[in-house]
Amino acid sequence: MELKKYILKRMFKPAVAKRAKAMRREKIARAASEEFSDRLRCGRLQKHIGYKFKNLDYLREALVHPGLVGTSKGHVRSNQRLEFLGDAVLQCIITETVFKKFDNMEEGELTKVRIALTRGSFLSELSASLGLPKYLSVAHGSEGLREIPSVAEDLFEAVVGAIYLDAGFERTKEVVMSWYKRGLDDLPRLVQSHNPKGALQELAVRRGDEIEYRLVSQSGPAHKKVFEVEIFVGGKSYGRFSGSSKKAAECGAANAAIGEYKKLFEAEDADTAGKKADGDSKAAAFARSKRAAPQAKKRAKGRAGRASEGSSASA
Repeated sequence: MELKKYILKRMFKPAVAKRAKAMRREKIARAASEEFSDRLRCGRLQKHIGYKFKNLDYLREALVHPGLVGTSKGHVRSNQRLEFLGDAVLQCIITETVFKKFDNMEEGELTKVRIALTRGSFLSELSASLGLPKYLSVAHGSEGLREIPSVAEDLFEAVVGAIYLDAGFERTKEVVMSWYKRGLDDLPRLVQSHNPKGALQELAVRRGDEIEYRLVSQSGPAHKKVFEVEIFVGGKSYGRFSGSSKKAAECGAANAAIGEYKKLFEAEDADTAGKKADGDSKAAAFARSKRAAPQAKKRAKGRAGRASEGSSASA
């Protein structure tokens, strides 16, 4: 009973009531500030991606890293479910687009293109170009997660999933393909970078050259080895490349060699084109001379006839 009286007395004491009121005002102001900041952040992001959400909750969920769930107050859902959905939607969008755009390609080539346009490294680059990682909500002290490519890739897929839930498939396809425009324009490089060894092998087969990858050295501790590989095409060295695994080093070496090796084809094509042009000009000159021959013969005959007539007249 005494405790109850004490509490009531403290509650109605002017100084205590004043402090309580100030704390409530501060809490309301903080909530309003957080809401304003959230709306401002979402507004900027929507401008970057070129899409305005009808339901911002989808976007907010897409921006929550799984590591934040256990550390934040209240119920927060991570973006993993949206990532799962976005991955499937993205595959459908790219498959349909590639199928319609490249109607002269066979299944194997279409698969290569789709893989190139949906692989993790490409999606992380696309995510960074849209500025998505800087809007990702992470736990305090985990800001470095925004720099990790796989995190950027997951975020990209989560945003795709969020747009799909908010607007449906067709609108999502429009938005996604507006992001992909530059990627489609640079498709040969993307396909090549996905499988550089395969791309180099295709070129080498055309010239009848063999490819050899020689392991030059390996260094570093067991858990962090560095492999150095030298690549030879047609017996000629095209340089060395290092990687964290033998496969990575070989892929890097192949990717680096392709540009130099392609110059051989360019030089051969230029030489062939020069020879063809020279042959065409000779053929054209021959054709002209052949057409001109009867006319020249006719003129010569005419001159001879006139000379004969002149001789007869003189006699």
